[in-house]
Amino acid sequence: MGRHLPFFVTLGDKETPVEQRLTTERLALRPFTLDDAPRVRALVGNWKVASMLARVTYPYGQELAEQWIAGHEHRRQTDADHPYAIEKDGELVGCIGLHRVDEGKAYDVGYWIGEPHWNKGIATEAGRALVNHAFEASPVSHLTAGHMAENHASGQVLGKLGFRYTGTEQIWNEARRAKVLGLRMVLKRRNG
Repeated sequence: MGRHLPFFVTLGDKETPVEQRLTTERLALRPFTLDDAPRVRALVGNWKVASMLARVTYPYGQELAEQWIAGHEHRRQTDADHPYAIEKDGELVGCIGLHRVDEGKAYDVGYWIGEPHWNKGIATEAGRALVNHAFEASPVSHLTAGHMAENHASGQVLGKLGFRYTGTEQIWNEARRAKVLGLRMVLKRRNG
């Protein structure tokens, strides 16, 4: 996995580099730019994607995509979120990121892939890169994740990454404007 452009955030009592660009064999994970907004709108504006994301409204417009991207830099600097655009062959195909949870003791992993790019191993490949990086670059003891109970494909991706189920919860789904059953998972840091 290649690395470029580190910056530092305070995690606990030490400054830790958090990479702004990660690479895999087929993918580049990089910060979003406002130029990505039309593509984000097109991919997330698909009901099949939006309906599986807790915090995305539907319909999802250009202005929402721009606002979301515009907030990234501040959220990175405060270590609240570390979102990455997933690029394959120079094309934006999805998003993956880390969201600080558990009073700063863990990150929650979240992602979405545009429907034309489903079932191509993209989420698993991007997830491996991000999980490895999260444990290398921070002292967190575990990562958490979740998915809608009906989203079996997302559960399979997280299982391949080593996440294990810990329970269920009712979560608000903004696109559906309703509570839905969510499944929670955890991946603990391996020692050694």
